[in-house]
Formats: sequence, structure tokens, C-alpha cells
Amino acid sequence: MDPLKNKYTYFQRLRHQWQRRRDIPFRKKFFVGYDLHGNTYWEFTIDGNMQRLRRKLEPYKTLLFQADYFGTVPPQWLQWLRRTRNTPPTLEELINDQIRQQKIKILAQNADEKWTLEKLRLEREQQLKLQAELDRVEQENQAFASKYNKETDPWKQADQKEDQTNLASDPWKQADQTKDVDPIESAALKPRK
Repeated sequence: MDPLKNKYTYFQRLRHQWQRRRDIPFRKKFFVGYDLHGNTYWEFTIDGNMQRLRRKLEPYKTLLFQADYFGTVPPQWLQWLRRTRNTPPTLEELINDQIRQQKIKILAQNADEKWTLEKLRLEREQQLKLQAELDRVEQENQAFASKYNKETDPWKQADQKEDQTNLASDPWKQADQTKDVDPIESAALKPRK
């Protein structure tokens, strides 16, 4: 499968092969290669110095801003343009790198799904533990309540006795308790002697 088949015609590729040759005298621009987006890469000289050729990119599609071209330039060709790589990449190398990137995306997606499922499992497990603990506490409370009723609970009886002693010594509490009593009905007249 040729990725450039629908981007360049057979004759354009033949012309590029002709422009690749460096043994033709007085030529100042040489074709180097393609990327998968159809961009072409060239080496050229301005002053005729063939020892230090300049490198450039000619994009397949013209865009409004030159910075937009770097979205279509593969890292291997960027390395070659910036002279951190001496040999230009081949189409096979670019295709293999694209396949590798697709495999990594699939593996990353699988890992994300795995960790999402693991998170849900841990949340469910934590929820079950919490529910079991709440059920256990509820059962203990019911057992305690059935064991000590209000009548037989010594703590409640002690609280009631304490309230009665406080009531006897505090006139304000006594007055609060007598609010509901009607003063006319509670009044008792003592007959005179």
C-alpha cells in the first residue's frame, strides 16, 4: 500500500526522483523525501556551498499560518530539519511509527478502562463494608435497647432522680412545670374557723 498514491501522480514522483540526483552540475535544489501527509522535504544552497546545505519543508496544502504546518510534520522529519538527525526518515519508518502510536493509544485506552473498573470495584467493596458495619452497629443498638428498657435502665433512673432533686432545689424549674396548670382550678380555699 502506497500512502502517496492519491497525493502525487506517477509523473510527479518520477520528477522528484530526477530532482533527487546530486551528480548533475549547477543544480542548487535537491529533493530528499516525503512524509505521510504529502509534504516534501528539500535541501538547497544559496551561495553554492555544497558542504553546508540548508533544509526546508514544502507543504502539500497551503495554510494561512506557517506555524500550522508543524501539526502535519512528523517528529522524525522535524529532527532532520533541525539537524539533530543526519539521515532523512523513510516512508516505512514513518508507517511503523504510526502503527506504534495506534497500538499505544489502544493500550492506553485498555489501561484506562481497567483502572476505571478497578475504581468501581473498590468503591463497591468499600460500600459493602460500610453497609455491613452499619448493620452490625444497628443490631448492637437493638440488642442493647431490648436488654435495658426505659424502666430497667439504671442510667435513665439515675437521670430521673437527678432531675427531681434539681427540681426541688430550683424554683424556676418548679415554675416552668406549673405553667400548664390552671391557677383557678388549682386554688384551694381554706374555710375560716
